[in-house]
Amino acid sequence: MGQIKKDIKKLSKEAGGKLRARKKAEDWFFKSSKSIRENSVSNHIRPFKTGMIHVFRYDKPKHMEKLPWWDSNPVVLALDPTEAGNDLGINLNLLPVAIKENMLDMIYDTMEGEIKSQIKGKSSNNAKNQGQIKFTYEGAKKYLERFGLDFAIRQYIPQLKKNQKIVSYEHWAEIVLCDFIDLNGTTIGKIKYAFRNHLKK
Repeated sequence: MGQIKKDIKKLSKEAGGKLRARKKAEDWFFKSSKSIRENSVSNHIRPFKTGMIHVFRYDKPKHMEKLPWWDSNPVVLALDPTEAGNDLGINLNLLPVAIKENMLDMIYDTMEGEIKSQIKGKSSNNAKNQGQIKFTYEGAKKYLERFGLDFAIRQYIPQLKKNQKIVSYEHWAEIVLCDFIDLNGTTIGKIKYAFRNHLKK
């Protein structure tokens, strides 16, 4: 069990269960995003910071009328940018809870040295001051392909993002607990069905 899973376990115990911990985590996110003294959730209007978690509102691109579904409230772990200039990342909302927790637990422990170098001094609990960590598309795809979940890797047109926030590394456990998915054109059941069919191919 790595750091993220330990933190989730601790938060769940303190809240009296995982469902209550999720509610507390969501309350924490919204309060932190509005607080002028709290920097663990910060406004971010620029392109993704690779390796950091971003939460934002997203509109369907007007030129993509045939797009079958999209998530209006993605929670994205950013990957290296695409050659086309779009933001690229893993929409954590699209992953089953166990996979999401295991993946971030593994990433945090693997990148612990880099992460700790970003959370020192004035950067402690300050998402705005924290820098990127290396996280490639190839590595993410290889990991998610094992579960048939590699299509959780999505591109986002920067101009269509609104009210974007970034979350400090210290609070990955809280953001993992949050359930912010806002699907359009499909249901979570259909998403899971797509996961199963993708795995069979």
